[in-house]
Amino acid sequence: MNSSASTTLAPVLLQALLLAEPAGELALLDVRETRWFVQRHPNLARNAPLSGLELQVGAFVPRRSTPVVLYDDYNAPDGPAQAAVAVLARLGYTDVRTLDGGLQRWVTEGLPAIDGYGTLVKAFGDLARLHYGTPSLSVDALRARRREGLPATLIDARPRAEFEFLSLPGARNHAGTELALRRFEADDAEHVWAINCFSRTRGIIGATTLRLLGRAPDAVFVEDGVMAWGLQGAPTVQNAVPDDELPPESPEVLRRTADELLERFALPVADAAQLASWCADDTRSLYIFDVRPTADPAFADTAVQQVPGGQLFMHFENLVGTRGARIVLIDDPAHRLRAAVTSFWLTQLNQAEVYVYDGALSPEQAPPAQAVTVSDAPSPLDAEALAQLRRNGAVTVIDVGASLDYERGHLPGALYMLPASLGPLASHAVAGRTLVFTSPDGAAARRVARDAQQRWPGSGAVFTWLRGGTEAWKASGRPLSTAFVPAQLLTPFDDDWGSVMRVFGPRRDAVWVDYLAWERALAARVLQDPSVRFRFFPTGQVPDRAARS
Repeated sequence: MNSSASTTLAPVLLQALLLAEPAGELALLDVRETRWFVQRHPNLARNAPLSGLELQVGAFVPRRSTPVVLYDDYNAPDGPAQAAVAVLARLGYTDVRTLDGGLQRWVTEGLPAIDGYGTLVKAFGDLARLHYGTPSLSVDALRARRREGLPATLIDARPRAEFEFLSLPGARNHAGTELALRRFEADDAEHVWAINCFSRTRGIIGATTLRLLGRAPDAVFVEDGVMAWGLQGAPTVQNAVPDDELPPESPEVLRRTADELLERFALPVADAAQLASWCADDTRSLYIFDVRPTADPAFADTAVQQVPGGQLFMHFENLVGTRGARIVLIDDPAHRLRAAVTSFWLTQLNQAEVYVYDGALSPEQAPPAQAVTVSDAPSPLDAEALAQLRRNGAVTVIDVGASLDYERGHLPGALYMLPASLGPLASHAVAGRTLVFTSPDGAAARRVARDAQQRWPGSGAVFTWLRGGTEAWKASGRPLSTAFVPAQLLTPFDDDWGSVMRVFGPRRDAVWVDYLAWERALAARVLQDPSVRFRFFPTGQVPDRAARS
């Protein structure tokens, strides 16, 4: 693909690119809002909604010459795919096509599609369970063990915020790859290490990792996790606090464990010279992730993205937009175990070349961050100026951040708009009215304020944005509200992918039952697509090549 070719790509030709071996670099981006993406999309597509594309695509697809295919429903002239073409052109992307006829033609021609969110990783998780023979423990069996006084240690493998939201009684919390850094000691031969998450994937990956590393050879995953427990009417814990922490393992043991994992599965490493060479290579895409749990502020202005190892795997489809790219994983150089475990799983996912960085990376060795600049934006207001303006009169505050952030807390009385289109602002962009846009950190607000000012230059309305966004408003000591009425929503919450964690009340149980049935059946459906080629390592031997599941 190149910029001199046709600007559209027929579905059959796109499928040929997805089937090619070896896989070349390609960013297949669905620019519809997430609510529509989850209804149906090609298995290897990534969701890059138009509403946030300008600010997010630089990290998602970092190389400007990457072959990109955009699609929406029909590829209509006034649709989001064509709008996204203009955005990417303005940002300097040089090899961009759209899918001829959009998703509707893809489906009409009988090409594979799937519903749901994070489908590739979730399908992979269940297949990994089967491949490595990871045993499960039903919530019935877990409760029975507790009643009978049989020893079991319950560990939730989710990030702390999700653990706090809703958890099982008595659970510890060690998220993702942090599990592998703990010491697992049990005095009783009957003891079981039970690893759970909200449903399946992270519990499976956590338990399987501990077994493969020999850290806890008797580890099991709790079948269907918190959801199964709640569906049985058993008490769950909100605002959870972990029972206690498992003791950390020594750096020497962690280093030995990482070295054994790297050697056993021939996981590649990269040194400083290799990384420097890749940073200078403008023919390949490069992602650098720091998989440690705490961000290093020294890398704030570099292209290094801080994503803990477990989260990088679980949210891979939201973080790496280019299939076939290079990925380098940064970790504590004393042991590199988080990076080694992450590489082990991502290598088998088979969507990128994955390397563990060997040594300590300095900020000077990292490439600079790709600047995300919104020029020609109107001047912002600070929190004090906005508060004064609201006391004085004709001002409308419009939150253009994620709907989940709006639900969790917004300026009192603020309207909500998902900025995929400016159309809902038309009735507010009138003479004498000031429109103030906000978002969590102000970045999206600045972009929308610029676009609105350019859209209605002679309206007599004033367009501005809140510097520092809703976070700055809160930091100034001013209140946020979680209450809203339908009239405050200029658009629906079309960025909501249908998370079961956003369903409460009498609808919850039916939604959870449906979700678990969907997730259990997902792997078989995904594998019907020949472009999905997971490559699991052979079990019971040192592999010299990867094998398809």
